[in-house]
Amino acid sequence: MRCKACHYAHSDKPGYQLNLVGDMELLLFKKMIDETPGNPIVSITGGEPLLHPQIGDFIAYAKEKGRFCTLVTNGWLLSKHAVTVCETGLDLLTVSLDGLEDTHDHIRGSRSFERTMAGVRLVLEQPQRPIVIVSMAISDMNYQELVPTYTLVKDLGVDGMNVNHLWMHPAGSVESFNRKFCLFPADEVNWDVQPETIDTVSVADSLDSIRKRNWGSKFLLSEAPYLNRDEIAAWYQNPEQRVKYETVRCGWTRLKVWPDGKVKPCRDWDVGDLHQQHVMEIWNGQEFRSFRKLLREHKMLPICNRCCQIALR
Repeated sequence: MRCKACHYAHSDKPGYQLNLVGDMELLLFKKMIDETPGNPIVSITGGEPLLHPQIGDFIAYAKEKGRFCTLVTNGWLLSKHAVTVCETGLDLLTVSLDGLEDTHDHIRGSRSFERTMAGVRLVLEQPQRPIVIVSMAISDMNYQELVPTYTLVKDLGVDGMNVNHLWMHPAGSVESFNRKFCLFPADEVNWDVQPETIDTVSVADSLDSIRKRNWGSKFLLSEAPYLNRDEIAAWYQNPEQRVKYETVRCGWTRLKVWPDGKVKPCRDWDVGDLHQQHVMEIWNGQEFRSFRKLLREHKMLPICNRCCQIALR
């Protein structure tokens, strides 16, 4: 019989998502896939995954093993790899877009918008293509373009759009976490944005308009997380306040593997190395169990308040 702490810290298998980052070796990727039981989603992220010279082999192996495979890209190299990501059987392609052309180029660099649009159009032309979603992260530089960006991507012919509320870890949340908990140290996530300058009434009005325009449409519209008007105001004006969620499940649903084989459940906290350990040895190792125990006892930690993983609840 397990003791109580062991029982709720143990997990028989990773829940539904394996996150891969950067330029991982193909052999290490295959080892991870082969050692992971069940049928989790394989999410290939970055950095920019299309920089990897063997990206097609990664997707093909995941599909060979029967996994649902997703990839997130900034679109810069999408035209070059459009045929590959389609022919290898990728299930879901998410393309980042930061607004209309001038705004996107200001954030991503000259001609980024042009290259991204060309890549998306080429993917959409393929006879066997993945589901294509455009994802827009709200910031002080683009929140006024939510409605026209929605119109743009819907007219483009993609399958849907995801709107991401800004992920941030303010100083107060980090200090509170480091003061109360000693499992691992946290530091701030400092994007080059100013969330306090965002007009939350404008954001709420824009999202209301998009929801109404999309009502009854087959076009997939998602928001991560979905917030009402009061929650939107709190999200940006009081970043240390808990909004929407009272608990998180990342410790049971997500195995995030970095290019060097290190597994990092939260921030830069290293709990194992796939070069030297079996996936399940790490997944049910003492460090991961301690993390689950902490989440089970406290539901959410101070640094959970604006983490992108809360949208996976």
